[in-house]
Parts: sequence; C-alpha cells; structure tokens
Amino acid sequence: MKNWWFPAVVLGVSGVGLVFASERGREHVRVFFDRISKGEDPFVDFNRAVERQLENIQHTLDQLSEALES
Repeated sequence: MKNWWFPAVVLGVSGVGLVFASERGREHVRVFFDRISKGEDPFVDFNRAVERQLENIQHTLDQLSEALES
C-alpha cells in the first residue's frame, strides 16, 4: 500500500465533512439531491458553461489555423 493513500483519504473525508458543516454547504447538497430526485440533470449549468468554453477554444483554434495558413 502506498504511503500517500491514508493522508489522501483523510483529506477527502474531512473535505466532505466541511461541506456538511456549514449551512450553505448543506443547502447545496440538498439542492443537488432534490434535482436528482426530480430527474433533472444537476450539472446542466456546468455542462452549458463547458460547451461555451469549448466553442470559444474551437473558434480560437480555427482563427489560429487560418492565420498560420496565410
């Protein structure tokens, strides 16, 4: 077993504990599970943001490619 395994687990568990320690963290977890129980995708906003960023990256790469071809 690796020497880093135990500290990584302790940090992970303590991070989860910190989420539940604050009211704001509990509210986020509650909203997340409410969305899942209603069948909604809890990552829909994140997915949209990632899609926009990927489109921006693709557009920039296309511009760079055109500039290098000229």
